[in-house]
Amino acid sequence: MKMFRRLMAIAAALMLLCSLAVAQSPEDVMATVNGAAITRQAYENYLSNLSSYYAYYGYDVTTPENAAALRYMSLSTLVQLALMDQKIAEMGVELTDEEQAAAEEEGRTLWVEDVGNALSYYGVTASSTESERAAAMVQALAELEELGYTEETYIADAVSNALYVKLEALMVEGAAVREGEVEALYAELVEADRLRYADNAAEYESTLQLNTFALMYGMTEYYTDVWYIPEGYRNVVHILLPVDAALLDSWGDLQATWEEQQNLLEEGGSITGEVITAEEVENAALAALATVQAQVDEINSRVAAGESFIDLIPLYTADAEMDEPAEIAAGWQVHMDSIFCPIGYRDAAFSLAVLGAVSAPFVSDEGVYLVCYVSDAEGGPVPLTQELHQALHAQLLLEAEATQYQSTMDAWMAEADIVYSEEALVFMGE
Repeated sequence: MKMFRRLMAIAAALMLLCSLAVAQSPEDVMATVNGAAITRQAYENYLSNLSSYYAYYGYDVTTPENAAALRYMSLSTLVQLALMDQKIAEMGVELTDEEQAAAEEEGRTLWVEDVGNALSYYGVTASSTESERAAAMVQALAELEELGYTEETYIADAVSNALYVKLEALMVEGAAVREGEVEALYAELVEADRLRYADNAAEYESTLQLNTFALMYGMTEYYTDVWYIPEGYRNVVHILLPVDAALLDSWGDLQATWEEQQNLLEEGGSITGEVITAEEVENAALAALATVQAQVDEINSRVAAGESFIDLIPLYTADAEMDEPAEIAAGWQVHMDSIFCPIGYRDAAFSLAVLGAVSAPFVSDEGVYLVCYVSDAEGGPVPLTQELHQALHAQLLLEAEATQYQSTMDAWMAEADIVYSEEALVFMGE
């Protein structure tokens, strides 16, 4: 949004600069809005900025469809900006002294940031000499000025943007969320996710996994709110006992080969080379278990004597993720259809019928696990907390404002005298 607003402000500044010419030849005018000209230079500069913006986010701006859409978007935006400039003057929209000062300061700050980025582009670092920095500064400022950017244009852009924001506030004035809309939207979201997740824990977990990556890499646009939790999850905690790497590798290799051979046989194929038996795999697991049997017995004895399994976790586990109080308190949620935990772990979690029960030890790639069943996770709709209610209200208000903004703009456009050049008519569809 910040980038888009900057592009809008730049477009307005370009239009202002181009309008200073005494006269424009017809071929240099793409459209007029109530007699005000939108020049080819303003249009082409804005189109270049918009194309760069979408290309930065991975869009192929060279395809005929995308190129046509960008041409349409560019001229449409310039027409609307010209109309907004006229409405600002007509309605007497002005900035207060405080708003003017804040906008100018924002422009200066953005200028300093972008000049700094330009210096980095030209190789200036913290270790650069003063002469190297000065030479790069001259080059950067010259390049920016050639593109039409100076500190003054940045300040003008920021002031223009502040005026647009003020006009937009007037355009959406009165937009509101009606009574019951939040609850209706909540019910709709819950029902959609119930249909998606109620019988599909794998889909639910895939969404959670993608959300984790989205937050990890700051790509919040890929985050998906979840409004329904499948039934059947239980909370478990565990102790991971370390085992000699050679023993784990031996077991892991045998297990993987045995599974591959079983899959091959199920598909009607035949095994060439040494055949691995289930007994060999089991013996390798027992060899690994034997090295930690004393610890397993000690843990089971302490639990049988009344000690809490949870209290024993920090004393025994080799798993850093189950070594923090918060992680232990939350536990891990496991479902019979879970896809992001080992099958052995899932089976151990659901082998337990009583809360507080501890599973038999089992071997994994990480070592030997003991799993304890601590509680059942609550499924169904995510509760509509006050925080979620406020978030949905804000979402609906934005939608209401967007609808009112568009209806206001449509009315202004219908009333305006907008004339497109023959070239513009081709891609504007008029």
